[in-house]
Amino acid sequence: MRFGLIGAGFIGTVHANRILSEPRATLTWVFDVDQGAAHKIAGLTGANIATSIDEILSDKEVDAVIIASSTDSHGVIARSAIAHGKSFLCEKPLDRTLQAAQETAEMTLSAGVFGGLAFNRRFDRQHSMLRDSVVRGDIGTIEMMHLTSRSQSPPEIAYAMNSGGLLRDKGAHFFDLACWIAQDHPVQVYAQGDCLFEPRLAEIGDLDTAMIILKFSRGALCHFDFSRRTAYGYDERIEVFGSKGRIVSGTPLPLEVVSYLGDTITRAGLHQTWFERVEPTYKAQLLAFIDALEGGGKSFPNVIDGLLAEQIAEAAQQSVNTGNAIHM
Repeated sequence: MRFGLIGAGFIGTVHANRILSEPRATLTWVFDVDQGAAHKIAGLTGANIATSIDEILSDKEVDAVIIASSTDSHGVIARSAIAHGKSFLCEKPLDRTLQAAQETAEMTLSAGVFGGLAFNRRFDRQHSMLRDSVVRGDIGTIEMMHLTSRSQSPPEIAYAMNSGGLLRDKGAHFFDLACWIAQDHPVQVYAQGDCLFEPRLAEIGDLDTAMIILKFSRGALCHFDFSRRTAYGYDERIEVFGSKGRIVSGTPLPLEVVSYLGDTITRAGLHQTWFERVEPTYKAQLLAFIDALEGGGKSFPNVIDGLLAEQIAEAAQQSVNTGNAIHM
């Protein structure tokens, strides 16, 4: 499978490394407005350096492109890929606004290309096992869900300004997870948020702390708590409570070495960054995307899933702004 990579920053480099390690994939092209970044990935992978995005999209030998550029450029590049008949894997969000995302999703479906969303949390082994158990009916009918995501430290302000905000940036992954696990969609969203410790985020109209409640169409309630800072590492957990019991995907420790000395028990702390926690998901995501392109794999998160996550994030932001529950 021949890939073009658009965006050679941190996450683009992650994708490039995964392609390099996968015999079923080859990185043919790389483009970035920062040519130095593109040269680094080309040197690592042997990919050609494109002078424009169109150079990649015009290559008939390219099977699909990975869109790992800045957040505010995703939609423009996705629409260009669609116009060239190229399938794509896009980092979230699909587009800058909900209306633009709707248009991009409709264009993707009309063109008949495959548009995948990089909701890599679906490929976390623990989260996937939890979802399989829920789908089998092991815990009965879902009544409540709780998803936690607390980052070790706030993002750089330059990143936050173009990220779409806490509810769109962090929220997208977890809103998608909740809908995927529940196999349902929300009919009502209520959210509250504030800046409790990072005033620079308040200056750009963003949040550092938020709680959101979704009511699903079949009645289940889902609660999210988000924070951009902890004092103990990256914290990500899921609990699903049902009529027969509960299932939890907890926060794994990087080491399972525990010391017992006198009356003190000491064990390793959490992963210190989100990437340490989720790094294995990128390999699994690439393999699933290749399967989806070849038509033989499990269902892969697509533009409709990306659009739903943006709809929930938009409703959550409206709820924070108005103090009211938002009906979807």
